[in-house]
Amino acid sequence: MVNLKNLVRASLMATVATAAFGGVASAQSAVLNQTLDVAEQSTVAGRQTQQRVDQLDDQRTDIELEYRALLQQIESQRLFVEQQQVFIRSQENELTSLQQQIERVDNIERDLAPMMREMVTQLDQFVNLDLPFQLEGEDGRLARIERLYELVDDAEVSQAERYRVILNAYEIEASYGRSVVVFEETVLENGAPVIVDVLRIGRVAMIRRARDDQGLSILYAGASDWQDVPSSALSNVNRAFRIAEEITTPSVFLVPLPGPSAAQ
Repeated sequence: MVNLKNLVRASLMATVATAAFGGVASAQSAVLNQTLDVAEQSTVAGRQTQQRVDQLDDQRTDIELEYRALLQQIESQRLFVEQQQVFIRSQENELTSLQQQIERVDNIERDLAPMMREMVTQLDQFVNLDLPFQLEGEDGRLARIERLYELVDDAEVSQAERYRVILNAYEIEASYGRSVVVFEETVLENGAPVIVDVLRIGRVAMIRRARDDQGLSILYAGASDWQDVPSSALSNVNRAFRIAEEITTPSVFLVPLPGPSAAQ
């Protein structure tokens, strides 16, 4: 009986021991599993954290690159603005200069109209005091002067065109002083019209020659009357006519011109 009780006690103790050991092992397994779970979670969290760090690093690199690109753009814009400011200042200076030129042109145009009328008046007086040649007709000198008076009062013609035409008239008049020409003219002799040849020597003198070579007369610049030319000068005068008509080779010719005292 005692042995049986001991046996039962031993069995119970073994059962209790086994139960106790099993409980400890189970507890340890739970702790281990929990630890493994925590470690795995930490690993996952660490990996996620590293990925986040990598992403942030990439973002930082991208932001840095964008920042540098923006700095370059800002510098480029600054240089562009400076260039534009220089250009604008240049344009403003040019506009100021143009405005000043326009004001000067306006002043010139205001002064030009009376000046051109004075030019025509002076030319008119000059023609009236000059040797009386090529005065009549549509293309005559008097008709040209009349057209100039009409031109300076024509508001539809630009100032530049008026000035050009007046200068052209001056050039034509100036050319007369450098030319030696022959033209025919109708004059009255004893009340009858007679055709004569006239030699114009620049603006120095004009010589009339009858078609029958029977009469020569000369009009000096500044004189009002024609004067007879002695017959001894006929040969030289005829030679001068032939040179002016381009019949003879140009050369020096002699004509009866007044001396300094006579010219005065």
